[in-house]
Amino acid sequence: MLSAVENVVISPCTDRSRGRPWGLALLLTACLAGALPAQAQPAQARPAQSSSAQAPALVAVDRITWLTSDNSTASNPAVNGVTDTLVKMLTVWWPGVKHEVLIANTKRSWQMLEDGQQVCRANVVRTPEREKLVYFTNTQLTPPPQLVVRRDRLSRLPRTASGEVLLPQLLADDSLRGALVDGRSYGNAIDEMLAHRPGSANVTLYSPRDFGGRLLQMVSLDRADYSIDSDMALLMMGEPKDLMTVPIRGASELVMAGVACPRTPWGWSAIQGIDRALGRPEAAATLRRGLMRWLTPETRAHYGPQLEHFYRERARPSRLTP
Repeated sequence: MLSAVENVVISPCTDRSRGRPWGLALLLTACLAGALPAQAQPAQARPAQSSSAQAPALVAVDRITWLTSDNSTASNPAVNGVTDTLVKMLTVWWPGVKHEVLIANTKRSWQMLEDGQQVCRANVVRTPEREKLVYFTNTQLTPPPQLVVRRDRLSRLPRTASGEVLLPQLLADDSLRGALVDGRSYGNAIDEMLAHRPGSANVTLYSPRDFGGRLLQMVSLDRADYSIDSDMALLMMGEPKDLMTVPIRGASELVMAGVACPRTPWGWSAIQGIDRALGRPEAAATLRRGLMRWLTPETRAHYGPQLEHFYRERARPSRLTP
């Protein structure tokens, strides 16, 4: 039985557990089973779910509880907007299924998914580690996160001649304070750098109710020097003058994200139904509009061909395998 909506507040989560043995914990963070390196899957339009050839028996799906961040504010419309948009589309294109929304932060969401509860979450970065615990269908191909830093700290960042930040060197500088989201994957390259940060790294992990906007507010208020997020996160904040984004060297590939449901017969049935409902041109067009509105003209121009290819493929059902 799902509990009532949980009101989770920002709580710092230090990385005391780093170095402990890996478990099957799904949180991919230093707070639980260690800083598991979440290897992001290459940006393919129709990847297989896993190497297993045996599909679970399909079961009836009459209700889906969607996990999302706190949508009581407009600080994260891109994240919550994805869930709202999916629910509206599925209500029309998968009739007979009741959709409910439950507020749950990233950590709690992964706990519920790993427990096999009848829940799904949108906007989840796809990684091989996560595919061992959940089923995916791809819905978004997004530009990689960047370093978000206070402008008055820019000169202190280790950067290349072209202006890209050297994240491993930055993490080794304990005079600069980092603020990151506990349980969030930032994509293959960045996750690897974070997983191998030194023990002296001045980085605090938080479990905010939103997807990270509150951490950017912390940077703006000089409670931290930097975080990691996207251009669109700053657009959502109204492009504050004291913050800027800086590309991270070695982290320029597009990141695949999608809907995740538990790796159970119910989850397999749910992901099949969700994928069929979304595998149509009008759904792909809606998902495309939802992304493009948050990209700068420069980003759209740089990644345009790859994004257009992805949404052409998303306009029909995917080839899902368990």
